[in-house]
Amino acid sequence: GLAIENAELVNDRMRTERLAATGETVAALSHYIKNILQGMMSGSDIVEMGLRNQALPTIEQGWQIVHRNLDKIYSLTMNMLAFAKRREPRMTPVQFTALVTDVLRLAQRRAEDKGVLLMSELAEEMPAILMDETGIHQVVLNIVNNAIDAAPKDSGIVKVRTTFDAGAHAAVLTVGDNGPGIPEHERARMFDAFYSTKGHGGTGLGLAVAKKIVDEHFGKIEVTSVEEAGTLIRVTLPSFTGKSVDSSETRI
Repeated sequence: GLAIENAELVNDRMRTERLAATGETVAALSHYIKNILQGMMSGSDIVEMGLRNQALPTIEQGWQIVHRNLDKIYSLTMNMLAFAKRREPRMTPVQFTALVTDVLRLAQRRAEDKGVLLMSELAEEMPAILMDETGIHQVVLNIVNNAIDAAPKDSGIVKVRTTFDAGAHAAVLTVGDNGPGIPEHERARMFDAFYSTKGHGGTGLGLAVAKKIVDEHFGKIEVTSVEEAGTLIRVTLPSFTGKSVDSSETRI
């Protein structure tokens, strides 16, 4: 009887913990979505005002606000799908530097809006690597966007670098920023889902999703951070073939 009672207590505690975790998740997502919707409503009001006054610059200003928030809701949706869905990576030969170049093109506007200098040093010669193109694209975009968010406004610098480790036959990405760094007591949780140091400005899904996808590739993601000096994230993605792939077969 005592064993049964103890088992029921454990089950009750687990149910309570699950409900608490669910409540925290819903609260975090609700705040973030509310902020996005408020931004879209603000932008739409400006667009409406511009239409009434036939003022093209005002319409353009409002549309840019709407567009930025559309990007946020799209990113949130993709991260939620990637985090929740169990799937096997669809491995195809990919030119990693070309993939990173495409991410930088997408992130450029975000950097410009904040006054952050986005710098790159990308390997010109890198053999194609087997990877899930869509998944790794999301990994790189999440990490670069996080770095831009962390960098100081109007004086921020984000450096993106790709190299090829011939010994490990792996593609290597490093993304560094000159932001405030990550306090030591927060580093252990930085890959936890829904844990964010941005308050209501983030969901805490970006790095959690990045780690999940990198783990699916049997890769490694490492973080070096110094308070008041910045953060460097290094991603290593090994090839599954053990040899390079003919570039003519690549998708990028």
